[in-house]
Amino acid sequence: MKKLIVYVMSFFLTLPTILLPLSAAAAPEPVKLPIIMYHQICPDSKCCGEFTISPKTLEGDLAYLRDHGYTTISVEQLIAYSKGECNLPEKPIMITFDDGQESFLTYGLPLFEKYDMCAVLAIIGSVADSYTKTEDHHIRYSYFSWPALAELNASPNVELAVHSYDMHNLKKRKGCKINPGESTEEYMRRFNEDLAFIESRFRGYVGEVPRVFAYPFGYCCREAKEVLCARGYQVLFTCNSRVNHLHGDPKELLDLGRFNRANGMNRVQFFKKLGI
Repeated sequence: MKKLIVYVMSFFLTLPTILLPLSAAAAPEPVKLPIIMYHQICPDSKCCGEFTISPKTLEGDLAYLRDHGYTTISVEQLIAYSKGECNLPEKPIMITFDDGQESFLTYGLPLFEKYDMCAVLAIIGSVADSYTKTEDHHIRYSYFSWPALAELNASPNVELAVHSYDMHNLKKRKGCKINPGESTEEYMRRFNEDLAFIESRFRGYVGEVPRVFAYPFGYCCREAKEVLCARGYQVLFTCNSRVNHLHGDPKELLDLGRFNRANGMNRVQFFKKLGI
């Protein structure tokens, strides 16, 4: 009888060490999600640099991703994954274009259609307003008008994002970041007003408000996140150069890192930073 009691006690004492490896092995691996940030596209090599790439560079990047087995995912897929409603592909990647420059229509969209990939375009509301009032289609500097964005939004290869209405500047503050000494109440009032302006434009011209926001210049703060979450934004893009490791938690989408793609960097070296 004593031997039986000793045996039972020893079994229960060792049970946690038996179950621990099993539970650890059952834990799913995090999904690695690199995100690329582009801006302007221009065929003139003299104009290319840190924030302007050539069509040749863009196509080379898309071909590189395809050849290495990567699949672009949309914001909708990402949100659905975070809610446990779907799985992501084996090698997911997101591609974004900040500012909403019209060169994407000429040089970018045909390539995304060719490679069956998708991109997210972050729009500055005040700039879209300006190009709606006075059309100017000089491909080296022009931006999308609101009617053009409405047409672009119908493409299965494109999603739109908010890049603030008029906080994409450094004159009065760093992007949409709270200023030193500014009260939280005053800051939230101003940021809410800015977002209300661009959201009204999206509703009026596009018919829907995106659930994704890209911080102007990457400047962010706790107060900005609070405002954005309260308004229903579910995906927030920073400019922090890091690969995202996702476990299926919606909160992980509120601080996504991105890598800026400069034209001069060697392609292999650039994608090595992304773990590709």
